[in-house]
Amino acid sequence: MRNLGAALALASLLAASAFAQPDPPRKYEFSLTLGLSFPRGADASLYKDEWTQELLSKVIDENTFTPASSSAFSCQGFASYFLKENLGVQLGLGIYSLSVPNTSTFNFTYTWKGGATVTMSRTWEGTGRLRSIPLSLNVLYKWRKPRWDATISAGPTLFFNGFEAQSTAGFGVSDVAKVLTYIPPNWVETVIQKVDALPVAVSVPAQSWVGFGFDIGGGADYRLSDKWALTADIRYFSCPAKELSWVWAPGTYTGVLGELPDWPFTEVNADYAAGKTTAIAVRASSLRIALGIKMFL
Repeated sequence: MRNLGAALALASLLAASAFAQPDPPRKYEFSLTLGLSFPRGADASLYKDEWTQELLSKVIDENTFTPASSSAFSCQGFASYFLKENLGVQLGLGIYSLSVPNTSTFNFTYTWKGGATVTMSRTWEGTGRLRSIPLSLNVLYKWRKPRWDATISAGPTLFFNGFEAQSTAGFGVSDVAKVLTYIPPNWVETVIQKVDALPVAVSVPAQSWVGFGFDIGGGADYRLSDKWALTADIRYFSCPAKELSWVWAPGTYTGVLGELPDWPFTEVNADYAAGKTTAIAVRASSLRIALGIKMFL
């Protein structure tokens, strides 16, 4: 009888083990990550003009605005809901803000009708800032292991972007004076001409816009407990470029060569220069690498 009882107990344990089901996967996941974003920033833009006047046979003004590339700390949160064990939907919200300094390089060349050519250049450092807030709605797939999980997700993304920049640009000017001198029996005209370049303040005024693109990325989770895990994520955000215009500021400027002090740069001059300046293409697309923590509910 004892042997029979032991056999029945063992059979019961084996049956229970055979029909036992593991705990179902959690349907909700929430993560918060901190990391580095590497935005594409902004493309270079150009002001260029060619003109002539009186004793000058040719004048060329050329100014190149070159934004610098940099990285920025970013924060992002994800909320996921699993429709099936491995398939779910994911809502993501993030933000980054970074400094975008620029270098303005001015090249100025003028040639007199007599043949002499003068060339000069100047460089100015400018400032700028790019901000982006991506809001994503993704499809999520997860591979589950006892300790490790791997995920991949992608979907449409709205980008709430902002940009501004300040810099300096060169603008060539010339002053002509004609002097009449009486040398009997005739009047003789003498032309006095000075050439200079004004260091004009230029800017891309602060402005915001909404872009529509997508994000795609993958990650891995290391489970610390039933409810918590360490998580890593690498993700690419794609947002269309936005073209923004430089604005030239009217005012009174002193030429960089010292030939023409207190020269008035008018609204007409500002509109003319802006019309010859290409737009700056701002690109909020970025690659993001991040670490954080995840909670399962």
